[in-house]
Amino acid sequence: MSYDILVFDPDSVPRDVDAFLAWTEGIGYGGAGVDLDDPENGTVALRSWYSDFTQSFPPVNGPLADADDGTTTYRCGSSFTLAQCPDDETGRAVEAARNLAAKHGVGFFDPNTDDDPIFPVDRP
Repeated sequence: MSYDILVFDPDSVPRDVDAFLAWTEGIGYGGAGVDLDDPENGTVALRSWYSDFTQSFPPVNGPLADADDGTTTYRCGSSFTLAQCPDDETGRAVEAARNLAAKHGVGFFDPNTDDDPIFPVDRP
């Protein structure tokens, strides 16, 4: 089992909650020729979030996969990164993901709860 955490490019997704939830239903499948194991698909901010998050939650897939210590599966699109973390690390993963989302200016969504997505504060 895994615990899903989603971070996203706030400029590329709907801000209306219902539309956002509908958008999340279609992610993770990619498209023709898209390798969702590759974090280079994402924006600079998403790649930076991934780089920081994988320090604590090493990938089991993709170009940086760690065969010995990998714990987390990642799906990386142009406007999102989905981290599928181990259940026994849920609290630590959610806290780290949320803090790093704020640091890098990406949105945060915990699809395992009824909470709305968190969009970063608009910057001037």
